[in-house]
Amino acid sequence: MRIFITALWALALFVFTCSLNFHLLIQQHVLNFRFNSSPDWSELLNLDFQWYSGEWISRKIGHFFGFFTLALLASSFGKIKSAFYWCVIYAAFTEILQLFFFRGGRIYDVINDALGILLAYFLCTIQFRRNSRITRCFKNNIR
Repeated sequence: MRIFITALWALALFVFTCSLNFHLLIQQHVLNFRFNSSPDWSELLNLDFQWYSGEWISRKIGHFFGFFTLALLASSFGKIKSAFYWCVIYAAFTEILQLFFFRGGRIYDVINDALGILLAYFLCTIQFRRNSRITRCFKNNIR
């Protein structure tokens, strides 16, 4: 069941990042994809920070927590470090895919996604260590 939920969340991230019109998707629930066979690769290096725009900041927060959630779901399979790497690769993959769907993929979005993934990694590592310590204490008290 965890694999299904993780795959479903990864699919949702794909839909959110590659849908032609994000606002149309969110506000009117219209899913629209249009393929671009010759993307502009320079878009990846575009540094169009819009700190003044609440909408832009909301999208960046969405990136952060979307991939944070993906990393939490993926790390529940026990291979925390491996999940971290796969999630970062998926973040980069979705940004590149956006170029093929008339969306602007950005390297800084991959970094933002990776920060969310990194936070999930640290939280999972702390929880894993805590659980290991509790298990060791429990085993020592039984003997």
